[in-house]
Amino acid sequence: MNVSLRALALALSLVGGASAFAAEPPPPPPTPQELEQRLSSVEQQLQVAEESLRFVETQYSQRPEPDEEQARSRRYSDAEIQYLLGDWSAASVHFYDLVSDPAFRSHPRYADALFFLADSLYQQKNDIGARLYLRELLSQPTPTARHRDALTRYLAISGRLNLFDDVETYVEQARTLFGGQLPPDVQYVQAKWLFRRTDLPASERIARARSAFSPLAQAHGGPYQLQAGYHMAVLSMQAGELPLAILQFQQLLTPLSNEGGSAPTATPGKPVTRSTADTDTRRIRELSLMSLGRLLYEAGRFDEALDRYGQVSQDSESFPESLYEIAWTQVRKGNHQEAKNAVDILLLVAPDSRLAPDAKLLQGHLLQKLKRYDEAIASYDELIGTFRPVREKVDALLNANRDPVAYFERLLARTDTVPDVRTLLPPLALKYASTEREVSRAVKMVGDIDTGKKGAVDARELAARILRALDSRKLETFPELQEGFTRADAVETAVTHAESTLVEVEGLALEPSLTSQERDRLAPLRRERDALAARFATLPTTQKGLEERLRRMQTRVDAVDREAFRLGTEIQGLHAIASAVRKWVDDTRLLRQTPPDEEQEFLVQLQAEVQTLNDLQLELDRTRGRLADERNSAAASLSGEQAIRGRYAAALRSEHEVLSEAERRQSPTAVLTHAHQVRERGEALRKRVAEAQSALRTQVDQRGQRIRAKVLAEQHLLERYEAEVAAVSGNAKQLVGRIAYDSIRRVRRQFYDLVLKADVGVVDVAFTEKQDKTTNIQKVSAQKAEALRALDADFRDVLSEEGR
Repeated sequence: MNVSLRALALALSLVGGASAFAAEPPPPPPTPQELEQRLSSVEQQLQVAEESLRFVETQYSQRPEPDEEQARSRRYSDAEIQYLLGDWSAASVHFYDLVSDPAFRSHPRYADALFFLADSLYQQKNDIGARLYLRELLSQPTPTARHRDALTRYLAISGRLNLFDDVETYVEQARTLFGGQLPPDVQYVQAKWLFRRTDLPASERIARARSAFSPLAQAHGGPYQLQAGYHMAVLSMQAGELPLAILQFQQLLTPLSNEGGSAPTATPGKPVTRSTADTDTRRIRELSLMSLGRLLYEAGRFDEALDRYGQVSQDSESFPESLYEIAWTQVRKGNHQEAKNAVDILLLVAPDSRLAPDAKLLQGHLLQKLKRYDEAIASYDELIGTFRPVREKVDALLNANRDPVAYFERLLARTDTVPDVRTLLPPLALKYASTEREVSRAVKMVGDIDTGKKGAVDARELAARILRALDSRKLETFPELQEGFTRADAVETAVTHAESTLVEVEGLALEPSLTSQERDRLAPLRRERDALAARFATLPTTQKGLEERLRRMQTRVDAVDREAFRLGTEIQGLHAIASAVRKWVDDTRLLRQTPPDEEQEFLVQLQAEVQTLNDLQLELDRTRGRLADERNSAAASLSGEQAIRGRYAAALRSEHEVLSEAERRQSPTAVLTHAHQVRERGEALRKRVAEAQSALRTQVDQRGQRIRAKVLAEQHLLERYEAEVAAVSGNAKQLVGRIAYDSIRRVRRQFYDLVLKADVGVVDVAFTEKQDKTTNIQKVSAQKAEALRALDADFRDVLSEEGR
């Protein structure tokens, strides 16, 4: 027991010794010189903050807002820069924004904006849009410097689109504008218009078109000499003057004409290279060779026709057609072997040509003429084996639905994206569809309408988002002003940091003169300040800190947006599966034994799943819209941390008020005087920060009002546009459904005729072969009878003597 007491006493003594050894004397209070150094450091911080604030004032808050006229001029300048850089898409958007502004119509550059907008659309191959704005430019009451270029371009586009409804009026304008002498490109458009007119008697149309094309064709080296000469020859064919047409086509093929016609074609606003002109020359030469060959064929001059067909280049798109016509020319000459050689070459070099089926039929016919019956039947059987299965598939497609037109309408209506015509026809049937281009254009029209509808929906949603942002996210809707406000926020944070150091310096300088009551009052205030200091220290005080914080926040938002995009892709895939299932149900209705009730129940469930997918897609679109808003508002969230800074600044002010009471009881010192000067400088900066932020908020309100007015005006335009699109959308899809059905029916008829002709060819070969054998048998029988008669004559004397 005594040992334990002694051990406990020893332990206590050791603990006491260790505590005495660990206790250190408090650090000595800082000297006035050290406090002055800290104040100098604060002044440097405020100097940096003042420079940042001066940048905010000069670049953001105190920079005068441009008036409407200046803003429009600046937008025009930006649009013109995009146009000169060749960014046609961006230029067209900028110029459209300008020309759609009613206030810009009185601007001196309005006509230029219309021309640049039209040319930007033209460069994007949007001829219809370009023609629309060129027409608006030409309708201006006072002609401008752009009027001549606009008129030339308008007529050129009209000629390319074959839209000649108002050409005569504009040609007269051009005649007046150009002093009575039309430039070649306008002359050519006028001549093409006359060439295509259907409201005139044939004789009058031909005479007027000849009169218009003649000066161009006679202009040696002119840009349209070849084109005009070709049209003159075609007009002679239409007039029945075949010898003259032959002569004109022959003149087009002379070296002199080729040299003169190879001049570049002048197109306003777009230089024509030599390669383009050479391509036009080569194409006209090929067309002339084909036309001349046909004329010589009709005239019975077969050798000359073969010579012209043989001049068509092998890399020409007309080469397969020339081979086919060579074959028929040889048939007319009775040269069946040479005709077959031409057909064989055609099938070898262009097996996928639309002429290949007819060439195959001709091949079988020629083999029959050459008495190669097995090969002829093989040729016909190959044609039958190729096209009969496809014809049967097309038959099944048409017979699977009671109303094929309604089937195609539903097929077009229920897909998110407009289906390609290849989804409606087997590949081989598509290849030979005579109306493939017609269907493709019709489907493209529906696609354009659907794109317009989706664009209107997107525009309406965008307008709603803009209005919501103007109401709830005022500052962040203007990134430039938001950046200035954020920079000002960083300056205020830096000033608060400086004030924190000032309070510490004042506390150290006044520590000896504090009473116990003042120390008791300061203790909780300092604890509160220390608790807030950790969070306040995370706020950025420089532009670099702001950018780093913004980058981290936007990276998080982007990660979520990528996941949302992946989910959207999955939903699109499920939509495609649902469409494929519905198409399979329609296409296999005659092949299945499914009761109608079960099929109807399945289709109802399928439609419910599609509706669920639509709801999910809508929710996902909303989520991605909110993510876009959050990404754009990431910078604003930095300035939204004013609460932390405000509470910290309030704690500093409370502490400063207690210290001010102690300061009033003693004489001012150099340190405190210097601290007051630094504080006044900081307060002045804080006041300037508040003024800058107030000015920025005023600019936000002013810009927001202007944008709100524009958005509301666009919403009214969208309502009218949506009504117009809705009116034509249903009719357009019905039209495409009918066109698709008619096209497939014609393809089926085409394949039916091919198979029928091949079947007839097989029968004809068999009949011809039988007839040949019958003829041979008859010939042998005749020879036998003749031989018997000869023998009878030779042995008649012998037989008569034997009879005696």
